[in-house]
Amino acid sequence: MKSRLCHLKTLLVLDNVDEVEQLEKLGLHPEYLGAGSRLIIISRDCCILQNYRVNEVYNVQVLDEAQARQLLYRKAFKSNDIRKEYKELTIDVLKYVNGLPLAIKVLGSFLFDRDACESRSALTRMKENPSKDIMDVLRISFDSLENLEKEIFLDIACFFSNRMGYSWKPRVKKLLDYRQFYPDIGMKVLTEREITHKLSRWIY
Repeated sequence: MKSRLCHLKTLLVLDNVDEVEQLEKLGLHPEYLGAGSRLIIISRDCCILQNYRVNEVYNVQVLDEAQARQLLYRKAFKSNDIRKEYKELTIDVLKYVNGLPLAIKVLGSFLFDRDACESRSALTRMKENPSKDIMDVLRISFDSLENLEKEIFLDIACFFSNRMGYSWKPRVKKLLDYRQFYPDIGMKVLTEREITHKLSRWIY
């Protein structure tokens, strides 16, 4: 594979990488690729990218309000404009999905061709019973954690959800330390994987 790729201009995409060993076994370093080639590694753990010494790390961001609204309009209404009776509903939907593209697509598609009353009922139901499609994707990040990090995440999601400002960090650490969860490294791992922000509002 190395002998062939070194003569080709190649675009390689490695998706769902969750261990450095996966990259090391492939042995696909940029210097083994032909001139002008690009190697893109997709991972939920930025430590893997840093250990592999990638040239640049891009953190995928959630959609801003304008982008989220545009995507919702396209999925739910097939239009860039909506009727007046849906205005308040879309505000609540956008607040709930919190900029996550997958959640917007799933909920928007479910709301398509429904009246305002049905759409409101659908949103209420999803708040109480999140979509399996969304949960299956988001749970991948949770399942990849070690058991101790899972416990830390669940404690944060249960007791400190939506209250993760700087003033709350000492209280979080105190609780986790009391439970012998080694919060300094545990919270660092969650931060590196950006798991707390993405999952806490969907798990509970």
